[in-house]
Amino acid sequence: MNTSFVEDSRAEAQRFFEANPDIELVELLLPDINGVFRGKRVTKNKFLKSYAEGINMPGSICLVDITGDNPEGTGLLWSSGDRDSVAKPISGTLHRVPYGEQALAQVMVSLYDLDGAPFFADPRNVLQSVVNRLAADGFYPTVALELEFYLADQNETGRPIPPAPLDGSYAADGIQVYGLQEIENFDRVLHDAVSELNRQGIPADTIVAEAGPGQFEINLGHVSDPMEAADHAMQLKRVVKGIAWDNKVTATFMAKPYSDQAGNGLHIHVSLRDAEGNNVFSPVGDEEVSDLLKNAIGGLQASMFESMAIFAPNPNSYRRFQNKAYAPMSPNWGLNNRTVALRVPAGNAKAARVEHRVSGADANPYLVLACVLAGVHYGLKNKLDPGEPVEGNGYEQNKGLVVPRSMISALDHFINGKIMREYLGEQFVEVFDICRRAEYDEFFAEVTPLEHRWYLDAV
Repeated sequence: MNTSFVEDSRAEAQRFFEANPDIELVELLLPDINGVFRGKRVTKNKFLKSYAEGINMPGSICLVDITGDNPEGTGLLWSSGDRDSVAKPISGTLHRVPYGEQALAQVMVSLYDLDGAPFFADPRNVLQSVVNRLAADGFYPTVALELEFYLADQNETGRPIPPAPLDGSYAADGIQVYGLQEIENFDRVLHDAVSELNRQGIPADTIVAEAGPGQFEINLGHVSDPMEAADHAMQLKRVVKGIAWDNKVTATFMAKPYSDQAGNGLHIHVSLRDAEGNNVFSPVGDEEVSDLLKNAIGGLQASMFESMAIFAPNPNSYRRFQNKAYAPMSPNWGLNNRTVALRVPAGNAKAARVEHRVSGADANPYLVLACVLAGVHYGLKNKLDPGEPVEGNGYEQNKGLVVPRSMISALDHFINGKIMREYLGEQFVEVFDICRRAEYDEFFAEVTPLEHRWYLDAV
């Protein structure tokens, strides 16, 4: 690592502690393949040393299931002695934790092998490898992420319950999409979350009340660094959850928390710049959609099925994919059409982009971006044609192509595909598949109350 970079970063950290003299502990945040932060707390002095030395962490913590367990077969646990890698802090991510009673700082870290090479299973490193491939061909992504989530009452049932308004008013009847009163009802969570994100330099700029009771979306402004965009999404989830808990409600980014309500999506907006900063997706002359944007969409279509294991990472994820539920079920595309998977939004030609609408909010944003950008690059490299855009209801125009509807089907496409193996790396694809299948087996080992109701007496 560059010596001057290390010294500048450490000076940045020292200024932070001078401005926050009550903080003595720092939480190190490392995203695992589930999009969940793992890490440890260290003292201020140990943290300051980490800019030069790093802090040891086992690489196996990247490859855990949602329960935090390490599946057998990845080669990173018992057979390797659960060896350490080195975590190094990321400049610009050191901030005060804005919730809870204890004075804490937090910083994001990335994982490296002992020889300094990026650790293959760190989701940040997976994304960076795809970004590097685009840069090698002169393409530089600009991206923006939109995340949906539910607020729910804190309760002991283990099931989500729509929350009572925090301002003491009554909840409105029905589905109040884009309702302003719904935002006001939970202003203490939503406004404080956006204010805290902005304080951290994260461009949260829009709050929308969505289709479900207590469901909202916070949009993040576009940035020219995909890694930064994914970092912002992870911090959004952490901030919203923490501030919600302090206000006696809970926040969930689970894909489908309610059987009869809309799911939570993660929408990705992508455009590409050239070396001069021009948007290469902008149409030229009489074009409605540029050839390069069409090629990118064609690549996203070609890679969609084998990317579904990333976009929908657990059994609950597939409950989102229902007809007319704003979770696209076919690799189709269209202009200004929210019923398709790949939407070209209306607007200024200089801002031409594709909106990828497939992923759930439960997915890992680094890996989702890696798959999306891989699809874009694959389409450009192979000059793929996406066909004609869909007009009208995209759910009724799937041409017999429907995305995998179960976790195992998605994993079969993932492990047997060629595109994601090329872009994400053979080793990563293999261990991701092992971890997800182990979680699937554990999930389906438990018999549910619904099965008892349906089958116990009937068969």
